[in-house]
Amino acid sequence: MTWALGGALLAVALGAFIQGSVGFGLSLVAVPVLALIYPGAVPVVVLLVALPMASLMALREWSSMDRRGLFLITGGRVLGTAGGVWLVAAVPNGLLTALVGLFILAAVVMSLLGPQFELRDGTRFAGGVASGVMGTAAAVGGPPLALIYQNRSGPELRSTLAISFALGIVMSIAGLALAGQVTAGHLVLALKLVPGVLAGLWLGARASRRLDARWLRPAVLAFAAVSGAAVVITGLTG
Repeated sequence: MTWALGGALLAVALGAFIQGSVGFGLSLVAVPVLALIYPGAVPVVVLLVALPMASLMALREWSSMDRRGLFLITGGRVLGTAGGVWLVAAVPNGLLTALVGLFILAAVVMSLLGPQFELRDGTRFAGGVASGVMGTAAAVGGPPLALIYQNRSGPELRSTLAISFALGIVMSIAGLALAGQVTAGHLVLALKLVPGVLAGLWLGARASRRLDARWLRPAVLAFAAVSGAAVVITGLTG
């Protein structure tokens, strides 16, 4: 095992552990680390390894979903996915790496500021568009949807977001594959990392009662901010 693969496994396992314990964290931890050590792995590999997790969450949480919201988010996600695919296919590698870092920083800002949005059809659709662009180009499609559902009940939020993520990841992977952006190398690396994701989720679910989200959430956001800035600098200077 190379140091790069070991670092990638550690990143996805830690991200999945946090995801399993407090409900978020996989992309915020894994994306910036992979962007630094495997620049070509983002967004495709992160989307591939996140698919089993998102699918399991969708199966577990489907009962309380906002059906109208899911329809509108999915419609917006179609447009956003097209925009994200265009960015991945058209933007030079160095600039795309910097853009991934900027999306990570944007996700951190969204999570910290948490502006209030009234849950209307327009905000659902716009959230789907933003999630599609960020999720397809940088594998960080969660924050826009989390923002618009932040004041809803826990079951509705978890259910709607889980199913939206699963559908969105499938759409993003399909769009990137049609654009010729998914390679055999991506699939091989993803297969090597999936065990780390599953192990992290399993451990995180069992540790959730012992972890204090009041300090874990700021720690994850701080890590994402620092590493996201490093990704931007690497993309612009590398």
